Order: sequence, then structure tokens, then C-alpha cells
Amino acid sequence: MKKLTFLTATLFLAILSSCSSDDSEDLIDFSVTFSSATISTTETDTTKEITLNFSRAASEAGTITVSVTGENATYGTDFSTAPAANSGTIAVPVAAGDLNATITFTKILDPIEGNTKSVTFSLAGFDNTQWVNGTVNSATVSFSPIAALNGIIDLENGGSNMPNQVYFDFSTGQQTAVKRDTWEIALHNGTENRVYLNAALLVSAAELDGITDLLSVTEATALTTPLELNTLDPMTFQPTTVTVNTVSELLQGLPVGYFQYGDIDDGVVFTDSWQGDLEGTAFAAVSTTPDDNHVYIVGLGNEIPTEAAEPGSINTTGDHRGFMKVRILSNGSNYTIQYAALDETTNISEVTVPKNSSYLLSGFSLINGQSVTVEPAGDEWDINFSGVFSYYGYQGSLIAGLTYSDYAVHNTLGGVGLYQVTTYEKDSEGVVTNFDVPSYANFGRGDVDESAFVYDDRTVIGSGWRDAFGGVLKDDRYYVLKDAAGNYYKLMFTAYISNEGIRGNAQFTYERL
Repeated sequence: MKKLTFLTATLFLAILSSCSSDDSEDLIDFSVTFSSATISTTETDTTKEITLNFSRAASEAGTITVSVTGENATYGTDFSTAPAANSGTIAVPVAAGDLNATITFTKILDPIEGNTKSVTFSLAGFDNTQWVNGTVNSATVSFSPIAALNGIIDLENGGSNMPNQVYFDFSTGQQTAVKRDTWEIALHNGTENRVYLNAALLVSAAELDGITDLLSVTEATALTTPLELNTLDPMTFQPTTVTVNTVSELLQGLPVGYFQYGDIDDGVVFTDSWQGDLEGTAFAAVSTTPDDNHVYIVGLGNEIPTEAAEPGSINTTGDHRGFMKVRILSNGSNYTIQYAALDETTNISEVTVPKNSSYLLSGFSLINGQSVTVEPAGDEWDINFSGVFSYYGYQGSLIAGLTYSDYAVHNTLGGVGLYQVTTYEKDSEGVVTNFDVPSYANFGRGDVDESAFVYDDRTVIGSGWRDAFGGVLKDDRYYVLKDAAGNYYKLMFTAYISNEGIRGNAQFTYERL
């Protein structure tokens, strides 16, 4: 939470890094596993990367032999690969230092309607006798969409700066990485006209009640009604109140942070709610009556730093990106975004964005003045590993603008449900209480509790799967997910940091029930 350097984790990792990487006795077994057991293609998506993950970086070069078997599919006619196959096998090269290897599968011919085609890739051997098979020894590529069976996913959040949001779809095993600074606001494509803020970039927004003339607003503009807001005293870190009379005074407490202004009791909050519901947006519902839509001051969030953090720590929040004034209108089928720099008094920019029913939200970049494809289609993602997540709310007894790292939310707007299974609890004295629930390995379809699925709070996973202060992955929990198509999955995080101790390199395993 926040930009903390976790001393315990750093010391632990420093001890690890002091060990010689050339000392073979300190190396874990080098195992090879497919990242997913099932992979789908579509009519338009004909090329797939089949990833072989390694348990650690290769200490020496070698070759992995992978056998290739087609069902109603002939090599060279129906499909091809790179590296090329020879007599039913592929020699996959591994260089010293590699963490994975890939085979590129290309579909040449779709199956005739009513028929199926697939190709199975299996680990067949290694030229290094010390290398061993991992947990997933084969991967089947279907020429048609199928629900994925299981997989091990290395998230592409991008390291200690966590530059990427990652969307993951369990039924296809597909992850989509998007830089989190490519958009500030997103427009809801459903029947309600709503605007979401980019919580991964620490974007905030404050309504200027009663003000509809965008060009009339500057820092000197007086609020129609002064606001009594809560904040923390910067000297004592104790709660205090401030009176805000002008836009300039409002700007002091608009950026997300411990000193952010707000008043939860009176409903004055400058971020979206953590739950992600339509009624919890900082922007009020966009009315089809133009005069009901007021001007907002939007805090554009914080830059993504480029300097990597020390092992075990994070560096996700750079300089503030400034403010814009924004007004959004709607006729029910389109949104019209009016925006300008805060000191602009002559010209405004205006863009009309039609609703697109294929997507839950349509991203928009105020800085670049254009629509941005952020989320995959509404039914093509289940979890967003946002990396960074922010909102105004409670942290124990503290009420402030909060920022979390290593964060995950599920697609509640798209009808995805999820709940946590806790296997044991440890009290402050270290006494362990085991709960009467199956282990992750033993959890099956018959163990699913339909009443436990959460559809109205996207933060069930949140950052609770790791202990940042201890620098460790929590092993007392796993999660059960039901996607919009009715497929059930269990998932559990299996890595918190990379082999080199770098944050922003999480891994999880999943299995369809």
C-alpha cells in the first residue's frame, strides 16, 4: 500500500541474492510446463503463442523436444508451427538465462462445419538429463473456441512500476495487457449513462455544482456553495476539516492520497467506489437534459515512473499529471465529451463517442483527445489485474485517498461472480485454526457454494492474496469464479515476485471445474 519499501522483504531478498547463482546446490529443479492445457482459435484469430514456462532461468543452453499430434489436422495443410516440425516433433531451443520458450501455431484451414480439428503438443524429452517435466505436460490447440481446462499464468503487469493493467479470460486462457496511462475516463455502454475513472492511474473528479459553462471555469472560479471537507493535518496526521471556496482551493485536495479531501457521510467523494457499482461513480449519472450536466474538474492521475524499484519494493506513482475541466452530455445513444485545459477561456475540444454494446466500457484519453480500446469485449474477460488501484475510503480508522498495489478485480458489470475460500487462520500468537473446507487440490465442482458468489463487489481478491509487509504470498486462501457463460473455475496465486525478487510479476494457476 502506497509507495512503501518493505524492509523485511528487502532483507530477505538481499540474503537470497547474496547466494552465488553459480552454486548448483542452491538451484531448484529446472522444470518445464505448458502455460495452458487448452488453447482456442477463432476464424479471425488464427495464430497462437504456445508458451513453455520454466521453474527458473536456464543456467545452460539446451533443447526441448515437443511431439505434435493432429486430430483431423495435417501438418503443412491444416496448420504450421515455428519452429517447424520434423517427423512429428519440434526442437525448441533454450538459451542460458531464458525463463520460457514459445512455439507459434498458425491455423491454415478451418474445419468443415460440423467437424472438429485440434493439435496436441506434448513434452517428449530434453537433451539435458537434469531437466524434468512440470505440472502441465501437454497443450491442445482447438481450431474452434472451447473453454480452457487449466493453466499457469505469468501476469504481464510489467515489473515494479506495474505499467500495465492485465485483463484475463478464463474460458480462452487469454490475457490482454494495456498500459494504464492510456486513458483517464471510461463511458458505460449500457442503458445507464455513467462515467468511470481510471483507478489504476489514480484519476479523480469533482463536480462543480450548478456550473455548466466550461469556459467560465478557471482556478479563480468560486464554488456556488462552499464545501466543508475532511482531510488529514499534514503535520500531525490527524483528521481535520477545511473550507473550500474556490476551484484553486479544491485542487489542493483533489489528487488521490492520504490528504485527499472528501466527506463520506455527506456523499462527497472524488473517486469511484471500490465496489465498482454504477451508482458509486464520482461522476453523477449523465442526463439527457443538457442543463443538468455540470462541469467537473478531473485530476488526471499520476505518471508511471520509469526507474525500477529495489527488489521487494514498488515504484508506481510518479508526478501528478495535472487537471482538466470536463463536461459530458448524452442523448442516450452517444456521449459528447467537452474538455479543455483549466486555464483555457476561449476554445474547448468536443468529441462524440457512440455507445458500443460489445464493450462494457469505452475508454477515452483526455490528454490525447481520442477513444481508446482498453477492456476486451464485455464477455471476453473475467478478471482485471490492475496492478495499482485507488479509491477514497477506509483503511482501519483512517479515512483518506488510498492506493494499493498487486491488485485484482473481477468483472461484476459483466456478470462474473467470485468468492474466496479460506483454509486456515492464524491469530496474533501464531495459533492456527484449520477450517473444514477442501484444499485447493481437492476442491471440485460439487464443493461450489452458489450462495457465496459475489456479484456486487469487484474487490473480493483485491490485494489480500499477498502480504506486502512480510513480502510473502499468502497460502491460506484460493478463489472460485463463475463466468458469465456458467463455467466454473478455481484459482490460486502461486508467485508474488519473480525469481529475481521483482514485484509486478505475479503468477496464478487455475482449473475449470
